[in-house]
Amino acid sequence: MALNLIQTLAQRDGIPSLPKIDPNTQEIVAAAEVYADKLSQAAIPATLIGLYKYSRDEQKADNILGNSFSNRWREEVFGAGSEEMTAKIADYAGVTNDEVKKRLDHVFAGATQVIREHLNEITGISVKNLFTEQRTNILSHLPAAIGAGEMLDDNSLDDRTNKMQGPVSNLMHKIEKAFAGTEGPEGKEGM
Repeated sequence: MALNLIQTLAQRDGIPSLPKIDPNTQEIVAAAEVYADKLSQAAIPATLIGLYKYSRDEQKADNILGNSFSNRWREEVFGAGSEEMTAKIADYAGVTNDEVKKRLDHVFAGATQVIREHLNEITGISVKNLFTEQRTNILSHLPAAIGAGEMLDDNSLDDRTNKMQGPVSNLMHKIEKAFAGTEGPEGKEGM
């Protein structure tokens, strides 16, 4: 069975299912409006999409699971936008910045543990490939309100077409994954 990082991390926190974002409204789907844990709704996909972007460089991807990386991961992954990302998630979830930082660190620790358990061989390329496989699913849970695309210098992350699912969209996402390795030296994706 294929790994679903979003759901695995949510279930480890006692959340049966993290709702998807409606691609049209960019909000939690109407049927899931009663869902109250907006901190998890923002922190889990924000952490994972940050790790996705960071992992586009295989050498950086190789560092993700290192012990020393866990002490500075937010600054490495989100760069100068680390505090802004924290503030946007805090605003979205209605909590303090300290609560957000704790949750982000918790999600990161859980993600690295799941990745270690899932991968047979832990290399930069295997981590990069894992995040490439997870991208579409991560985006379908990422609230546009936190503006992750702008902070990570990749506006496609907040683009509603990346959150769409269905026969045609799924085919396009598969093609996207096939070309995910065609990046330039700066780590920018070719698509």
